[in-house]
Amino acid sequence: MNLPIAEKVHQAKGWDAQMRELMLAGSSLAVLPEALRVAQFEVQGCESQVWLNCKIQSAGRLSITAWSTSKVIRGLLALMLEALQNCNVEEVLQFDMQAYMQQLGLERHLSQSRNSGLRAVMQHIQQQCRLHSQQP
Repeated sequence: MNLPIAEKVHQAKGWDAQMRELMLAGSSLAVLPEALRVAQFEVQGCESQVWLNCKIQSAGRLSITAWSTSKVIRGLLALMLEALQNCNVEEVLQFDMQAYMQQLGLERHLSQSRNSGLRAVMQHIQQQCRLHSQQP
Protein backbone atom coordinates (compact mmCIF):
# COMPACT_ATOMS: atom_id res chain seq x y z
CA MET A 1 0.00 0.00 0.00
CA ASN A 2 2.76 2.46 1.01
CA LEU A 3 0.25 5.00 2.29
CA PRO A 4 1.02 5.54 6.00
CA ILE A 5 -2.44 6.75 7.08
CA ALA A 6 -4.23 4.04 5.11
CA GLU A 7 -1.92 1.36 6.52
CA LYS A 8 -2.52 2.48 10.12
CA VAL A 9 -6.29 2.55 9.63
CA HIS A 10 -6.29 -0.82 7.88
CA GLN A 11 -4.13 -2.46 10.55
CA ALA A 12 -6.14 -1.05 13.48
CA LYS A 13 -8.01 -3.75 15.37
CA GLY A 14 -11.71 -2.93 15.60
CA TRP A 15 -13.82 0.10 14.84
CA ASP A 16 -12.75 2.09 17.93
CA ALA A 17 -9.08 1.75 16.99
CA GLN A 18 -9.84 2.72 13.38
CA MET A 19 -11.70 5.81 14.59
CA ARG A 20 -8.74 6.78 16.77
CA GLU A 21 -6.41 6.46 13.79
CA LEU A 22 -8.78 8.53 11.64
CA MET A 23 -8.93 11.31 14.23
CA LEU A 24 -5.14 11.28 14.57
CA ALA A 25 -4.88 11.49 10.77
CA GLY A 26 -7.28 14.42 10.77
CA SER A 27 -5.00 16.32 13.12
CA SER A 28 -2.26 16.08 10.48
CA LEU A 29 -4.26 18.14 7.97
CA ALA A 30 -2.97 21.67 7.63
CA VAL A 31 -5.60 24.15 8.77
CA LEU A 32 -7.25 25.68 5.72
CA PRO A 33 -6.92 29.47 5.84
CA GLU A 34 -10.10 31.38 6.68
CA ALA A 35 -9.95 33.01 3.23
CA LEU A 36 -10.63 29.58 1.69
CA ARG A 37 -13.42 28.66 4.11
CA VAL A 38 -16.04 30.44 2.04
CA ALA A 39 -19.04 29.32 -0.02
CA GLN A 40 -16.96 29.15 -3.21
CA PHE A 41 -14.90 26.29 -1.77
CA GLU A 42 -17.59 24.58 0.32
CA VAL A 43 -18.64 21.12 -0.82
CA GLN A 44 -22.40 20.75 -1.03
CA GLY A 45 -23.98 17.46 0.03
CA CYS A 46 -21.99 17.00 3.23
CA GLU A 47 -23.65 16.92 6.64
CA SER A 48 -20.57 18.54 8.19
CA GLN A 49 -19.02 21.59 6.62
CA VAL A 50 -16.24 20.68 4.19
CA TRP A 51 -14.11 23.10 2.19
CA LEU A 52 -11.95 21.92 -0.65
CA ASN A 53 -9.43 23.70 -2.83
CA CYS A 54 -8.19 21.72 -5.85
CA LYS A 55 -5.39 22.91 -8.07
CA ILE A 56 -3.85 21.24 -11.05
CA GLN A 57 -0.13 21.89 -11.07
CA SER A 58 1.77 22.62 -14.29
CA ALA A 59 2.81 18.97 -14.59
CA GLY A 60 -0.87 17.96 -14.55
CA ARG A 61 -0.68 16.71 -10.97
CA LEU A 62 -3.43 17.36 -8.46
CA SER A 63 -2.84 19.41 -5.33
CA ILE A 64 -5.68 19.45 -2.77
CA THR A 65 -6.21 21.26 0.48
CA ALA A 66 -9.28 20.47 2.56
CA TRP A 67 -10.83 21.13 5.94
CA SER A 68 -13.91 20.13 7.90
CA THR A 69 -15.50 21.14 11.17
CA SER A 70 -15.75 17.43 12.08
CA LYS A 71 -12.73 15.54 13.46
CA VAL A 72 -13.88 12.28 11.87
CA ILE A 73 -14.42 13.92 8.48
CA ARG A 74 -11.00 15.57 8.71
CA GLY A 75 -9.56 12.08 9.20
CA LEU A 76 -11.45 10.75 6.19
CA LEU A 77 -10.25 13.76 4.17
CA ALA A 78 -6.64 13.06 5.22
CA LEU A 79 -7.09 9.45 4.11
CA MET A 80 -8.57 10.53 0.79
CA LEU A 81 -5.94 13.22 0.16
CA GLU A 82 -3.13 10.80 0.90
CA ALA A 83 -4.42 8.55 -1.90
CA LEU A 84 -5.03 11.39 -4.40
CA GLN A 85 -2.29 13.92 -3.71
CA ASN A 86 0.01 14.28 -6.72
CA CYS A 87 -2.10 12.01 -8.93
CA ASN A 88 -2.64 13.14 -12.47
CA VAL A 89 -6.10 14.04 -13.76
CA GLU A 90 -6.72 10.65 -15.37
CA GLU A 91 -5.76 8.78 -12.19
CA VAL A 92 -8.17 10.92 -10.16
CA LEU A 93 -10.99 10.38 -12.65
CA GLN A 94 -10.42 6.60 -12.43
CA PHE A 95 -10.18 6.50 -8.61
CA ASP A 96 -12.96 4.46 -6.95
CA MET A 97 -13.45 5.89 -3.45
CA GLN A 98 -16.02 3.26 -2.47
CA ALA A 99 -13.66 0.40 -3.38
CA TYR A 100 -10.84 2.15 -1.50
CA MET A 101 -12.96 2.44 1.65
CA GLN A 102 -13.97 -1.23 1.31
CA GLN A 103 -10.32 -2.24 0.92
CA LEU A 104 -9.52 -0.45 4.19
CA GLY A 105 -12.49 -2.04 5.96
CA LEU A 106 -14.14 1.31 6.61
CA GLU A 107 -17.19 1.40 4.38
CA ARG A 108 -19.34 -0.91 6.48
CA HIS A 109 -18.73 1.25 9.55
CA LEU A 110 -19.51 4.64 7.99
CA SER A 111 -23.01 6.01 8.26
CA GLN A 112 -25.04 6.64 5.14
CA SER A 113 -24.61 10.41 5.59
CA ARG A 114 -20.80 10.09 5.88
CA ASN A 115 -20.67 7.87 2.79
CA SER A 116 -22.82 10.41 0.93
CA GLY A 117 -20.53 13.21 2.07
CA LEU A 118 -17.43 11.33 0.89
CA ARG A 119 -19.09 10.76 -2.48
CA ALA A 120 -19.85 14.50 -2.69
CA VAL A 121 -16.20 15.35 -1.93
CA MET A 122 -14.94 12.86 -4.54
CA GLN A 123 -17.42 14.15 -7.13
CA HIS A 124 -16.25 17.71 -6.44
CA ILE A 125 -12.61 16.72 -6.93
CA GLN A 126 -13.39 14.81 -10.11
CA GLN A 127 -15.46 17.73 -11.43
CA GLN A 128 -12.47 20.02 -10.95
CA CYS A 129 -10.32 17.52 -12.86
CA ARG A 130 -12.86 17.34 -15.71
CA LEU A 131 -12.93 21.12 -15.96
CA HIS A 132 -9.15 21.17 -16.14
CA SER A 133 -8.97 18.44 -18.77
CA GLN A 134 -11.36 20.39 -21.02
CA GLN A 135 -9.14 23.47 -21.01
CA PRO A 136 -6.92 23.89 -24.08
